[in-house]
Amino acid sequence: MDDTTIICSKEDETRRMLTRLNDLMSWCRMEFKPRKSCSLSIRRGKVDEATTFTVAEQQIPTVNQEPFKSLGKWYDSSMKDISCGAETLEVASESLLAINKCGLESKFKIWGLGPTTAKWWSKTEGKEKRDMIIDEIRNKEDSTRVQKAVQQPQQGQWKNWDTSIQRSLTWNDIWLRAPLRISFLIRSVYDLLPSNANLVRWGKNDDPTRPLCQGRQTTEHVLSSCKVALSQRRYTWRHNRVLQERASVISTAKGEIHPSSTSSTVFSTEGGVKKWHGGSIPINTHRKGLLDDCDDWVVSADLPEWEKHPDVIRKTALRPDIVIHSASTQKIIMVELTVPYESRMEEAHAFKEGKYLDLTKELKKDCYEAKVIPVEIGARGFVGSSAYGLLSKLSIGGNKRTKALRLLAETAENSSRWIWSRRNEGLLHND
Repeated sequence: MDDTTIICSKEDETRRMLTRLNDLMSWCRMEFKPRKSCSLSIRRGKVDEATTFTVAEQQIPTVNQEPFKSLGKWYDSSMKDISCGAETLEVASESLLAINKCGLESKFKIWGLGPTTAKWWSKTEGKEKRDMIIDEIRNKEDSTRVQKAVQQPQQGQWKNWDTSIQRSLTWNDIWLRAPLRISFLIRSVYDLLPSNANLVRWGKNDDPTRPLCQGRQTTEHVLSSCKVALSQRRYTWRHNRVLQERASVISTAKGEIHPSSTSSTVFSTEGGVKKWHGGSIPINTHRKGLLDDCDDWVVSADLPEWEKHPDVIRKTALRPDIVIHSASTQKIIMVELTVPYESRMEEAHAFKEGKYLDLTKELKKDCYEAKVIPVEIGARGFVGSSAYGLLSKLSIGGNKRTKALRLLAETAENSSRWIWSRRNEGLLHND
């Protein structure tokens, strides 16, 4: 603490207090700085400018002589806040002008600030009032469900999936999908699949081990942690299936043109048809993506039927899953796919970033502009936020992005369901 505030009701008490504090500071081999201090005397509700105080044989400036600033606000002898509003507007205007003149992109600037309109129950009617009731009930039920999930260490594990995107089952999904597929998805999320560990917990079995590897058979073990399944390339088979879809999506985005809509707007009325020939403004404006700098991008994937990686990558010991490279600009984008258990997405992302850090440095030494983008697709079909971000950077948005993410999720889910169905078999495929 380096600030001291003294409040006294009498002038002589204040002077004695200052003298005592000065003696204590001298004993501690410290001293006050009167020029950085300020005094204020009030008599009968008015500021007394004639009364001054001294410390360390130096006069303390009064508020009338030198206004002081505390917590971002200036105080003067008027002791009023009338001028604070004008000062705030002036500072805000100057700051906004300075931000507008800087070289930041538009999305990093402050263009407007204002309070949102509050909805009052007494002023609403009809559908708006019904929506308020529905929202309140839904928020209450969601809060109750979350509180219950936090208390469940097994069924509430989904609360720890911080980097996965929420996935919803629509009535159309329930109607079109097979019952076994929906059952696997729901029970795998809440860890209710009939693994040997769960069967022992439910009193239906006595041995929790897995016949394939003699390890404890849990949902996580079967879908992502079994060493025997890893050696049999079961997880590699699932990884390659998702990688195939991911590479196909990226290859379609290469060199794609995003024209802006400028067609005329047509209005139909009772008297006929009227046209407004002004250009329509697109709501979703196209942002600059990673593939917009040139048109000679080549997509290669670490799959047998795909084109091989460029020589600058093949001469190293690492093999990224997908490489997007341009010879004219010497740019390389490496996409590394992982299909981990949803609770280990963050760990997998950090591991892949560290794995290709040295390769990125080597490419930069060879005058290449290299970038590594790790992507995670959960083993149970929950897409990581990194996959969403990659498609956005490649200028894939709207319905195309939604369909691509759904395709990746369903591919991972279907592959994991097949791995689960063969959990006690010696081979993933009989052929």
